[in-house]
Amino acid sequence: MPLKLTMIVFPPLCVTCVVLRLTGVSWETTAQIAAALIVFVVVIGLCDRLRQRTSPWQQPAAAEFQDAPPPESVLGLGASAIASLPVYKYKEKKGGASDECSVCLGEVKTKETVKQLPVCSHLFHEGCIDAWLRSHRTCPVCRTAVNAATAVATSVEVSVHTPAN
Repeated sequence: MPLKLTMIVFPPLCVTCVVLRLTGVSWETTAQIAAALIVFVVVIGLCDRLRQRTSPWQQPAAAEFQDAPPPESVLGLGASAIASLPVYKYKEKKGGASDECSVCLGEVKTKETVKQLPVCSHLFHEGCIDAWLRSHRTCPVCRTAVNAATAVATSVEVSVHTPAN
């Protein structure tokens, strides 16, 4: 580093001193200007060296990520947690109204396989909610945290009824 710095700084510094001397500037003033330029270059070099050091807030090197879990497990739920959510065969509501999957915005039809989130009880197509939960840990409707540990893996038929008016 010092040799590189010397090779970069020395020629322009010599040229500057020669030009100052040819224009009639005294040796004392030329020496002061040269000293100021040298101090400036040294300070810039030190700042650059400090900047190149790794600091605690900088991102770690790629080698440090080798033992890290895959990103999908960090962002969303794992495959076993998603599989443990309750699975149902959907039955149409009385009155002809049906539910809508909030992930794909498609209608949930009779006898389609749906999953119900344990805490908030929202229903979704099985494939839609599985894809969602691989990258999220919350319900797509109410943003309640999905805790698959409380879910019991079952396969039953569910029918959602609304009171008649």
